[in-house]
Amino acid sequence: MSTVLAAIDATPAARCVLATARAVGQALNLEAHALHVGELPGPAAEYAQEYGMPLHVVGGRPDVRIIEAGEHPDVALVVLALHGLPGRNEPGHTARAVATRLTKPVLVVPPDAPIRENPRRVLIPLDGSRGVSAAVRPLIATYIAAGAEVIAVHVFEPHTVPMFLDGVPDEIAWRDEFLSQHCADLGIRLETRPGPTILALLDVAASEDVDVIALGWHQNLAPDRAVVVREVLQRARRPVALIPRGHPRPR
Repeated sequence: MSTVLAAIDATPAARCVLATARAVGQALNLEAHALHVGELPGPAAEYAQEYGMPLHVVGGRPDVRIIEAGEHPDVALVVLALHGLPGRNEPGHTARAVATRLTKPVLVVPPDAPIRENPRRVLIPLDGSRGVSAAVRPLIATYIAAGAEVIAVHVFEPHTVPMFLDGVPDEIAWRDEFLSQHCADLGIRLETRPGPTILALLDVAASEDVDVIALGWHQNLAPDRAVVVREVLQRARRPVALIPRGHPRPR
């Protein structure tokens, strides 16, 4: 895989998508291309030219054509915006359809978030499930290979705090065991926080000023599912990478 695909419309939010796609492409040594679904590109063409990015224009339904383009073997991830929505950063129809159906990572960009020209710090929550670790492992390896810092955060809820954590030696032993089980040999930094999970995650994202929050998920945005994903999308003022569980390693 060698391409970051920026799916843009004709609104000013396209600038945030293009800037993020270009920055991620430069950080990970990937080419960045833009895609606009519509009969006439209008301002989208100007935005793409402004960021020096080739633009592909296709007709049809936006979610269908974005997914079709995103599934091309050369595409590593798709970047799109979360603008014009009923609630702040709550996924709209196109973003929801692409994120829940595309088999590749989707990087969603809040249009009111500061543009991060040089993304070098990634936050990855780990809940102790091997499934989550397997889903985000390819992205961890890619960012570390590119020289970025990856920070993992594990949140302790009252019912999950290990009983043996009575002092520093116990905590060090627990950290070593946790990393060996879930992110062995990747060289990441592990932070722990007390719950609730969403507040702890957003606190670490802000205090560490991370450029991307990466979340492994089952691609289900039903009201009773993906609570962390939906809350982070609504509240985080930074790009969020949604990584389908079982996402294959980059070729």
